[in-house]
Amino acid sequence: PRTISIAATRGARRNSDPNRNPAMPVLTASIADLRISLIFDHDPFAHLDRIPPAPNDITLIAHRGKPPDFQTREVLFDSGQTWALFKSRGRHVLQNDAIVSDSPPDTFLALEPDFTSGDLYMPDGLEISADDPLPYPLNQVMMIMVLSKGRGLLLHACGIDDNGSGYLFLGNSGDGKSTMAKLWSAGGANVLNDDRIIVREKSGELWMYGTPWHGDFKEHSARGLPIQKIFFLSRGRGNRVQPKRGVEAVSMTLTRCFPPLWDKAGMAFAVNFCHHMTERVPCYELSFVPDARVIHFVRNI
Repeated sequence: PRTISIAATRGARRNSDPNRNPAMPVLTASIADLRISLIFDHDPFAHLDRIPPAPNDITLIAHRGKPPDFQTREVLFDSGQTWALFKSRGRHVLQNDAIVSDSPPDTFLALEPDFTSGDLYMPDGLEISADDPLPYPLNQVMMIMVLSKGRGLLLHACGIDDNGSGYLFLGNSGDGKSTMAKLWSAGGANVLNDDRIIVREKSGELWMYGTPWHGDFKEHSARGLPIQKIFFLSRGRGNRVQPKRGVEAVSMTLTRCFPPLWDKAGMAFAVNFCHHMTERVPCYELSFVPDARVIHFVRNI
């Protein structure tokens, strides 16, 4: 994807209010119908256009250079590797490294309690994708947090748009999501994403949306469509399905999603959303042989 290099500039403006500085560049992306705007607090770049004011779901002010010293910290979650989450002065702060690390973090995202606004502190030279305004892994973790406020769920899944029929294939690593994406793409269907799908409720229906965070199959789309069927993937010697309902379907969905493990209310929402999904959409466990015959098999279920 096209990237934008956040390079050092002289005479940087430290004003974080975009209304006082109309020349400040703005990068806006839409992920799962959530509008995210990143407003840069330094001199504008020629290749960034000023975007007219519009309602945002998430508005972030991007600051370059040295981040503030978060002296007050209440650790909420530590991945032990690529990121950690803590509270500081009422805000949730994500950092791009573990709490204890040989290399200290250099990128921080400080979100207000409702997760609709905040500040991004990042080093000079960091590249930002035009369709994904936050660096990895803060992009996906922020989305998990935002969705936990009653907005939806991020799933470990492949989403297929088969001429208007939406098939959601859930699976953990190695279950065949990227294989499924390649097969359906070769068969003429559109792949929303082979690894990360967001599900939200829209006009009484459950919709799935592609995200920028793909796996081995790099083609992806930001569009969405209603889900017609849900499949839990497994490898097999033949193409077979077994219907899944109730607690079993909820459990299989929950183990293939990304819930906010650090947030009791968010976890409750995730469980209830999984229950809502599996009640509204037919669910099946699908074992399949990785060849084109599975396409005809799925279409006829």
